[in-house]
Amino acid sequence: MSPTKYAFILICFCFIGLNESVAQLYGAVKVTYSLPFIRSQKVKYDDHLDFLLYKVRFIEQDVSPTISAFAYFRNELLYLEGGIGYRRVRSKFSSIDYLNYEDLTPQLETKETNYFVIPITTGIRFENFKFGFGPVVSIIASENKIFENLQFFEERRDNVEYGFSINAGLALYRLHIDISYEYQFNGVGDYFYFRGDRKGFTNQSRFVNIGLGYLF
Repeated sequence: MSPTKYAFILICFCFIGLNESVAQLYGAVKVTYSLPFIRSQKVKYDDHLDFLLYKVRFIEQDVSPTISAFAYFRNELLYLEGGIGYRRVRSKFSSIDYLNYEDLTPQLETKETNYFVIPITTGIRFENFKFGFGPVVSIIASENKIFENLQFFEERRDNVEYGFSINAGLALYRLHIDISYEYQFNGVGDYFYFRGDRKGFTNQSRFVNIGLGYLF
């Protein structure tokens, strides 16, 4: 069973526990700043004679602040938080086309993906502190295509991506300060195909998120 399925099961138990006690429901808004840390990676693409055609390198990611609205449901011990937000991720790549032997200068490409992000977090509360975890569902709203000038290259990408986060927070009346570690199950470029075979980047996106929320 995947970590995401375990998280959904535990969220259900948490919701049952909340319903069996006196709980409060709040609406809220949050701004989250993300710091990605992902190692660089190179992938080489050969023809059937092992002649090097292309070399593609993942360089880095840049993540916009995530603006979200969410509901916060809690009692004296447990809490459940779920919402929807917007995030833009720019992934930078470079490529060398060895078929164009007169110019082997690396060409830069930027993959820009816009997401609707749905995080669901459940956990425990202790005085003003909270600790939780849960799945993160990212739905692609729009994206651009890259490497269109490279032969035999194509992108096949699912519209929904999944991740998981571990969270800690401080509640100061209606102001909430959160920090989380987010791990994406999808690779930064695992949707690249070459000559019909999946041959992309396997390193996963990982973020440290710092959020500031206000409850109504």
